[in-house]
Amino acid sequence: MTGTHIVDKHMRSSNGPLLQSLGLNVVAPLAVFYGLRAAGVGLWWAVLASAVPPLAEGVLTVVRERRVGMLGVLVLSLVILGAALSAVTGSARFMFAKDGWMTGVVGLVFLGSLRGQPIIYRILSSVARGDRRAQVERSWEASPTFRHVMRLLTVVWGVGLLLDSVVRVVLAYTLPIDSVMLWTSLQYVALFVSLEIFSRRYGRKPARIAAIHQEAGTTPA
Repeated sequence: MTGTHIVDKHMRSSNGPLLQSLGLNVVAPLAVFYGLRAAGVGLWWAVLASAVPPLAEGVLTVVRERRVGMLGVLVLSLVILGAALSAVTGSARFMFAKDGWMTGVVGLVFLGSLRGQPIIYRILSSVARGDRRAQVERSWEASPTFRHVMRLLTVVWGVGLLLDSVVRVVLAYTLPIDSVMLWTSLQYVALFVSLEIFSRRYGRKPARIAAIHQEAGTTPA
């Protein structure tokens, strides 16, 4: 079983965590924000409260996996920086736009990682355990096709995050202030689902899997 088989198996079993992620990062923040706004809570406090569910997911990830990944540290650092800048500027629209700027920074980190081991490969390697991790690393060392898959998916996600960044900033400064969170969340879901579908279909291509088997000198499980 090669790295791409692991990618495929991981994707098949990822619907539960994926739904949890969407629930904590999209549905819960929207419910908190608009629930508090309907109750008369100020915009600033409603936005801050809406950040609690995503932070809770980060804590759950650390507790469940007993590790803090490089990407998690980056995102958490950006969240803290964004909150500090929002407090300094006092701008309600900046509170929403900062999410776009932070997403853009993460997208640039994805693209910048192409000079070495791309982030998609690092994430895949970090979540694999035991023999699976060894198989991922073997595929990276021995298979040009596997390396191409990892780099292409990193490019696709990096560009997608940059696109998300631009859309978020534009919406933050053009829409009525109370509708910004709804529309930025909807476009995030659309983009995220599109990237997930592309990644799954691309990673499951039979000819590509066969090529990785051959190059890595392994046999299908």
